[in-house]
Amino acid sequence: MLRILIGNDFNEHLRDDRGWATWWVQRLAWFARDGDLLVLPVAPQQAFFDHVTSLTGTDLASLRFVVPPAGRHGDAALTADRLADPRFVADLRAAIGGRPVDTVFPLWPDAAVARLSRRLGITDALPGAGFMAQGGGTMLNSKVAFRAVAGGVGAPLPDGAVCAGPEDAAEVLTELLAATGLAMVKKEFLSGGRGNEILSRAERLRPVGARRVVATPDLASVRSYLADRWDWLSDGGRSSVVVEEYLRDVTSVFAEFHIGDKDVTFAGQGEMLFAPFGVAEIMPAPGLAPETVDVLVAASMPVCTAVQAMGYRGTLSMDAVVTPDQDVYFTEYNGRITGSTHIYEAVGRRVVGPDYAGERVLMDRVWPSDWTTPSFEDALARLTAAGLAYDPATREGVVLCGAYSEKENSVMHCVVAPTLDAAWERQARVAELFSGAPDHR
Repeated sequence: MLRILIGNDFNEHLRDDRGWATWWVQRLAWFARDGDLLVLPVAPQQAFFDHVTSLTGTDLASLRFVVPPAGRHGDAALTADRLADPRFVADLRAAIGGRPVDTVFPLWPDAAVARLSRRLGITDALPGAGFMAQGGGTMLNSKVAFRAVAGGVGAPLPDGAVCAGPEDAAEVLTELLAATGLAMVKKEFLSGGRGNEILSRAERLRPVGARRVVATPDLASVRSYLADRWDWLSDGGRSSVVVEEYLRDVTSVFAEFHIGDKDVTFAGQGEMLFAPFGVAEIMPAPGLAPETVDVLVAASMPVCTAVQAMGYRGTLSMDAVVTPDQDVYFTEYNGRITGSTHIYEAVGRRVVGPDYAGERVLMDRVWPSDWTTPSFEDALARLTAAGLAYDPATREGVVLCGAYSEKENSVMHCVVAPTLDAAWERQARVAELFSGAPDHR
């Protein structure tokens, strides 16, 4: 049986900032098995695929790749027009070669993937095809829809509301600021804190998980802020805006689940670090007590069951914050293969071992902006020469978990270590190793 893996990203109608997707979606390599057929926006980076398959044991020579012709927006992402291109559909059909297709595995549950599966006559191989075909992927990645679903099943949420216009937002913000002095406004689809802004009545603070902090001491200043920013927050009036209480001194965490036809299975969890945007993740979350993890998982289940009933099939990440009193509040969900999935699922279980969560710490640097490198090969060679590269014998070291980014002149990496202190120490050694690397930006 054949599996088709599709390296797509956010629907182009929801996000227009995905020009870096050509390297980001190549993490598809971590999910590949012998004989798989991979669809990518550009040709695979050979050095990255060599590195990944050397660790996972996948036979690289057995993989086949199909790249569609460039579309209206170029080749930066697998947009709908590229997935519908007749030449691509013919090439993909030829690569299938009449073999039965067991699974279609997209990174993002886009309706364009459902249409492609229908054209090829393999809809039965696409889990949740009916939901996906009707644009369900948008709902499962919307902060606005999340508040409705989570609120409907009684999941714990920060105080707040979904606001369709600036008048509603001003009313909710005024109440929140009067109660706590702090509030957050959130765009519907940006991730990593890039679509968030914090409003403060009086206190000056450093933004964490948001672009900036805006002083709004009174109703007039709140209205002025909304008049200035509503177009950006609402994407020109196309989207509603989430307004909610900003909780301070919290730990940001996630729990991911596999949503199947019959079961909902807990898959992995971790802590997210922000400075001010998402910069790193630690798996499993080092500061969570076992009983708090139990609460996180149990409180997620009603949402998981709800989206399962809607027809979604795939990975669902539940993002939350944990207060110093160990109270859990959910902030969003993400129905897709996230930037965490390949770390715990592939680097963790597949490379380190099924017991990774009990014996190792995985520290994934999302944006290693403190160092640059001219190529993936250079980064791997430096790590190897310094004795820092991952060693399967000791199950420790640095894994280069992403392809080379020409925009950042860098590579995402993941440190595998026996303890949190050891992980931080190895991260410092990596930064020191590349501190003298030339900046090619």
